[in-house]
Amino acid sequence: MSTPAAILLSGGMDSSTLLWWLKERQEEPIHAVSIDYRQRHRVELECAARLAARAGVAEHKLLDLDLTAVGGSPLTDASLEVPDAQDARQIDTVVPFRNMLFITLAAAYAETRGIHDLYIAPVKDDFQAYRDCRRPFYDSLEQSLHLGATVDRPFRIHTPFIDRWKSELLPLGLELGVPYELTHTCYAGRRPACGRCDACAERIAAFRTNGATDPLPYEIEIDWES
Repeated sequence: MSTPAAILLSGGMDSSTLLWWLKERQEEPIHAVSIDYRQRHRVELECAARLAARAGVAEHKLLDLDLTAVGGSPLTDASLEVPDAQDARQIDTVVPFRNMLFITLAAAYAETRGIHDLYIAPVKDDFQAYRDCRRPFYDSLEQSLHLGATVDRPFRIHTPFIDRWKSELLPLGLELGVPYELTHTCYAGRRPACGRCDACAERIAAFRTNGATDPLPYEIEIDWES
């Protein structure tokens, strides 16, 4: 890869794995972009900063996008409860058009740096609840960015993990030495993590499937060996 790249770095395990994966393949500078959208779990932004520093990116840019005015999701509305995974209500955590807004904002930043390759880390676990984590959406958005860009040069939105489950991604991250102890996943924004929300449940399942112990502490007891 011989051109500079920008990566959307949330501070979670998937985008962190993507950053370490990209480091192995990218010769030119990597710019990390994180979005402060007033999310309940804003602790992930501190994690993103630590991860960017550890990875040695060329620049870590924190962009502001206040989505509390939109509401409708417990991730941006503190009056709403984050559902437990057992409630089968992950759809309630959708923040409308979040990824479209994130990518458009990151693309605007990237264009000022002459960057037209954007990386984001949706995984197959995201497909059911989050329609903006599917490849047809990114294909369409690529075309829109191309049509609206300052110059006639195609933007490329790279989603290398989009057909892989989180449990399939974890072995790659462990092999690459991703410091998962620096990441944050819990939608409730807790440290220790709640262990009950959908995000926690998917993370726990990925580690257990691979016979590994998550380095993060949880509020509930987890049997990592079963």
